[in-house]
Amino acid sequence: MTKMKIGLVGCGNIGADICIALQKGGIPAEITALTDVDEDRAGVLLRSFQLNARICTLDELAKEVDFIVECAVGSAVRQVIKAAMQHQKDCLVMSVGGLMALRDELKDAEERGIQVRIPSGALCGLDGIRAAMEGGIHTVTLTTRKPPEGLAGAPYLVENKINLENLIEPKVVFEGTALEAVKAFPANVNVAGALSLIGIGPEETTVCVIADPNATMNSHEVVAEGAFGSLKAVTSNLPSPRNAKSSYLASLSASAELRAAALAFSRRCVEV
Repeated sequence: MTKMKIGLVGCGNIGADICIALQKGGIPAEITALTDVDEDRAGVLLRSFQLNARICTLDELAKEVDFIVECAVGSAVRQVIKAAMQHQKDCLVMSVGGLMALRDELKDAEERGIQVRIPSGALCGLDGIRAAMEGGIHTVTLTTRKPPEGLAGAPYLVENKINLENLIEPKVVFEGTALEAVKAFPANVNVAGALSLIGIGPEETTVCVIADPNATMNSHEVVAEGAFGSLKAVTSNLPSPRNAKSSYLASLSASAELRAAALAFSRRCVEV
């Protein structure tokens, strides 16, 4: 079976989890190129997993590989989509919040026959939202609840001088639209991006973020109402072993999307 060549953009937590998933076998793909704003971090990933890959620029990566995986930060997404379109490569975007301001680019990519895969991330219930959109949805609300340490350093908390130390009871730290939420908590609520892009949109999707000192897991509750009736889906996630701000399910969703993309690529190679 032909292996799909992957270019990894971002060499942090999710990048490491992707390497682990590939080492387990079962996904007909291999990482052949890496890029990161911190070249030392790319070097650590290269050595840690003994990758047969080279560290290069984003443009070089996009030119060489079969498929691009973005797992960096939201601000990198625009350049990744641009490189994917320039070199006619499909891609997976993990920093889904970065896509919310790129709807014109997404439409352009689709018209060019380029598939931009959007993972479910740390959220369940997106299949129901996608189906319900056929009949029309009136409201969608996402409530994210995390331990205080999982929200530490978020731009919104820093800018508004919200102190979560010594918190003894749950505290609502943010209420607003999904578009506002991904700017306020870029490392915490990528799920709001996926939910809003599949559903009624970034400006119409409501997000509430709660810091809960009693929480032992990251949880996301989606409530939607529409012509279909009502939907409620709750996902309780263990944090990633290497990053308390990220849910392990987000990394698993990357592996699942990568598997689907690699199998599709292998089938196309056989057909050719």
